[in-house]
Amino acid sequence: MFRRKATAPDGSRWKLGRRWFPRRQGWDGVDTGDLPFPDVGDADDIFGAILLAVFAVIAAVFLALLLFNVVVLAIEIAILVLGLIVGLFSRVVLRKPWTVFVKSGSHTVERHVVGWRASRRLIDELAGDVESGRLQLALDDRR
Repeated sequence: MFRRKATAPDGSRWKLGRRWFPRRQGWDGVDTGDLPFPDVGDADDIFGAILLAVFAVIAAVFLALLLFNVVVLAIEIAILVLGLIVGLFSRVVLRKPWTVFVKSGSHTVERHVVGWRASRRLIDELAGDVESGRLQLALDDRR
């Protein structure tokens, strides 16, 4: 992806670029914490043998679920590759517009333009607007 940075006359830094997909709200990962593993002791008495059998069943289920996850991960990667191919096809052949953005802090300006070279020209034009202060004045006039 083509990214560019520009500095406005007031010293604010702006990032410019193009997006493949619309922006989505993110979420933070879930913290699972520490899971203690119990001490099984010696497995020479009946209680230890039963406990060992229970943990063997749990380990077998865990491995089965792990292998299931590996298969699902392979399917997800195949879907991702297919999505990349479809995305390239839609951008290049069907001429889906690019989203060109200019962002500084909470200020974000987005424009849509068809074509890779046209999006590069728009990024250069918007960078010129930022560096000359015209974009900042346009944002101030909207308020």
